[in-house]
Amino acid sequence: MPLPFGVWMWMAFPERDLALPASGIMPAGVLRDDPPAPRPHRLFRADPGIFAHTLVRLPAVRVPWLHEILENLTHHKRTGLF
Repeated sequence: MPLPFGVWMWMAFPERDLALPASGIMPAGVLRDDPPAPRPHRLFRADPGIFAHTLVRLPAVRVPWLHEILENLTHHKRTGLF
């Protein structure tokens, strides 16, 4: 019966300590071999065109408060929300 390579590898060389995904910060004394992810140069701002296109496609846009946002999108652009 043919088996996948990973099964044969595990049978020939079983791993004693399986790698677990890391979470949190790096422990003291551990050196990274890869650079940390770059940080953005500015805060995230939604693209007004994509926002309007997405909002129009939602059935919930008929709700008054959401419809008001769509109608006043140019005003919100001038105030710096987008």
